Amino acid sequence: MINRTTKMAAGALALIFVVTLAPTALPAHAAPPAGAAAAIDELLERRAEAVRIRDKDAFMATIDPASERFVERQGRLFDAMRSVDFASYSLVTKWERFGDLVRPSDKARYPGAEDVAIPLTEERYRIAGFDPEEAAEDLFYTFVKRDGEWSVAEDTDLDDLALFSARHLWDRGALEPRRSDHFLQWQHPCSGENCLTLGAEFLPLAESGLKRVDEYWHGPWTRRVIVLVPSSQGELRRMLQTSIDLDNFVAFAYSTIDLAHGIDFTGHRIILNPNAFEVQTRERVLTILTHELAHIATRDSSGVFIPTWIEEGFAEVTAYDRDPSALAFFDARVEAGEFDGRLPKDFEFTTGDGTEIYMSYQEAQSAISYFIERWGLDRFETFYVRLGRVGISPGTSSYHVDSALRETIGVSLANFASAWARASARD
Repeated sequence: MINRTTKMAAGALALIFVVTLAPTALPAHAAPPAGAAAAIDELLERRAEAVRIRDKDAFMATIDPASERFVERQGRLFDAMRSVDFASYSLVTKWERFGDLVRPSDKARYPGAEDVAIPLTEERYRIAGFDPEEAAEDLFYTFVKRDGEWSVAEDTDLDDLALFSARHLWDRGALEPRRSDHFLQWQHPCSGENCLTLGAEFLPLAESGLKRVDEYWHGPWTRRVIVLVPSSQGELRRMLQTSIDLDNFVAFAYSTIDLAHGIDFTGHRIILNPNAFEVQTRERVLTILTHELAHIATRDSSGVFIPTWIEEGFAEVTAYDRDPSALAFFDARVEAGEFDGRLPKDFEFTTGDGTEIYMSYQEAQSAISYFIERWGLDRFETFYVRLGRVGISPGTSSYHVDSALRETIGVSLANFASAWARASARD
């Protein structure tokens, strides 16, 4: 979502963040050290059990005492996790994904260790009352063997490869919860002049946004959502693992991918940008939250070939809820001859200045509005679900969008785009 004060007077924009691991620049795929896999899995089960039963001594006993800074961080982490109501929590190594990622430089950090290993560790958990399925996050624990016993020594050794362990709000300290019928809001206890105070109206507005989403999306979805409020933009950036200019955006819809079930989107959250989220008017906050909730509502029907213009266009249409002034910026650009008549590409939603990013959102909203006005909301949902069903298969996103359009409305992607551009120019 664009920050209105520093960029331009614009509507609420959002991004979808799906946590995946790109297997680039990885060390050679190596087998685990002999006999290590079972011992490390047993260690992780003890660690997970300690989280589940809130036993700090047992949790800290899984950590290498020689890693003093890690020990300190993990103590703070456990204290914050005590307030999290986990319905389930587990940790399991996934050697088959990348093997042992340890390098000689990693082993050199642990003099005296009998062995060192860094497999991918998958953290799986459900928040009670909110997660119908397990969220699945990637961790890169460094395991060290001393005196015949394995322990966890660090989770940042592969940062230089951009293989970052997941970070949660509880990694940075205590959580202060607020609840409504369908929402759980988490943030750190507020102190100092710069902390974000959302006010008593925030969760009621989220409830209103949920009702608005239900008018536009009729497929099944969780309707129980966690809202995360980081204390700083640095915390937000680390949670999202992104390098984009966060000043352009106010909030993010965030999901993980559970690869145990093909491509299954789970762990849905709304994450606010504390530097840019400005509670100005009720309608402004309602628009932001509705946009994010529209993303979450469609997750169970989404797929890898749905382009950003469809995702963001539908979220904007839902958020602005037939507001006749919603496309004023787009209409002005068209009238000024600054519309190129093409659908925006994925990268145009995150790169460039705020004005150009906003134009991409406006184009997407215009295109989806055109679809719905011409073929109806039910047909759009049919199209979205049809496109979302496509799993890993040959073909580009444009190819699959074209196929889904032909099957649901009898129009090719090229013809849809040209018809929308002509209609936009006439309007």
